[in-house]
Amino acid sequence: MLLEELSKIALSADLLSAVDFADKRKQPTTERSEEIHSQVGTILKFAHFDYDKKKISFQQNTRSQQSKQERQAQQRYAARMRHQKRENIRQQVKRTIQVERGVACPECGYTPLRHTEQVAGRTIIDLVLTRSGIKKTLTRYVGFKGYCIQCAQIYSPPDIRKYGRTQVYGHGFKAWVTHQRVALRLSYLGIVEAVEEYFGEKMNAGRIPEFIQNLGQHYTESEKIIVQKLLKSPFIHADETKISIQGVNQYVWVFTDGNYVIFKLTETREPTSVHELLKNYAGTLISDFYPGYDSAPCQQQKCWVHLIRNLNDDLLESPFDTELELFALEVKNLIIPIMNDIQKYGLKKHFLYKFKKDVETFYKRSINDKHLKSDLAQKYQKLFIRYQGSLFTFLEQDGIPWHNNTAERAIRHVAKQRAISISFHASVMKNYLVLLGLKQACRFQGKSFFKFLFSGETDLEKFEARKRKRVRG
Repeated sequence: MLLEELSKIALSADLLSAVDFADKRKQPTTERSEEIHSQVGTILKFAHFDYDKKKISFQQNTRSQQSKQERQAQQRYAARMRHQKRENIRQQVKRTIQVERGVACPECGYTPLRHTEQVAGRTIIDLVLTRSGIKKTLTRYVGFKGYCIQCAQIYSPPDIRKYGRTQVYGHGFKAWVTHQRVALRLSYLGIVEAVEEYFGEKMNAGRIPEFIQNLGQHYTESEKIIVQKLLKSPFIHADETKISIQGVNQYVWVFTDGNYVIFKLTETREPTSVHELLKNYAGTLISDFYPGYDSAPCQQQKCWVHLIRNLNDDLLESPFDTELELFALEVKNLIIPIMNDIQKYGLKKHFLYKFKKDVETFYKRSINDKHLKSDLAQKYQKLFIRYQGSLFTFLEQDGIPWHNNTAERAIRHVAKQRAISISFHASVMKNYLVLLGLKQACRFQGKSFFKFLFSGETDLEKFEARKRKRVRG
């Protein structure tokens, strides 16, 4: 009743005499005038292109309520429609699979289950990959139920029981829908339309979050494997971005080594997730200058791209700040030769360690005991002092990147999806991030996220090995 009344107000507030606006009151009229305005306004709305969707009623009955009998009749009709849909699906089935009866009780573990003559069945709509594309399949699973004498319950075979009571879609179908959302960033309504156009399936948009949650839980083990891979890497990139969860700002954190990616969702910007992940990490953390990273219990490398970008922007905005200009010149004279050698020889300690002397000279001449008057120059002086131990780690070790672009590249997808979706739901977001981490890992490694989802495999390396074995075969 509440939904019905609110919907009526949303659609016809300007036509209902019993409803008024707080910011712009309606003009007072006689009762007859109100009726005329109401009916004429309805006629105008009747001409709108989306009238068939809204179905505005010409009868302005403010006490329009369904009787209990009418609601029950609608519920019975909806149940008949669902039953008819299931029957139509069964009639289209061309493949039936006989599954084995269960051996052990799924509740108490008692064995063996007694044989019964009761038959369980489930029809699953699924998608399978073929050599030339995707094929829709309808498969009927049937098998005898088993009886547990301890629980006094009858159970369907495991291969049927693994599907939920209302589940009609298989893993491949969920994988396709999830790929449309996570990789292609389609809206829920866009995915529903695509499902009907491509596969002739009328699916409710509410199914999509269920699919994402289901697959996210399925790939939780994959995230654990990725964490193990990251902690063995010599370096980890980290970054974070703000996101709206049901109108409340929270934060998404990304951790990557350029091959593997995971995302974490936190309610605040406190770096708790960073500390939890890196508490036993022996490598180098690469990040921007957010102070939350400073207390991470590992060696660090700060991003020079952030530093150079900020310095350049401040210099552009303050063209007459002589001290800042001279300071920027010293930074440029220090970093350009280092970048030239990185371009020639790569991130090799053998070629870069020699610049340690140049760094010491730079600090003596431009940082230590230097009395600067410019506020901006002082800001960078303090920054170089504070991060002296983490600005030049890449000179002392092989293969340590000097920038954090990899993390920014990994988290950019979240920013794009944020611009499309505006706000997210917390329960869906956590599983969405599990899947997005796998998607970005596949992207970095040049693997197909689409095929990985369809395979059902939880380990990217095993998926690639199985793929190579199939090609050789």
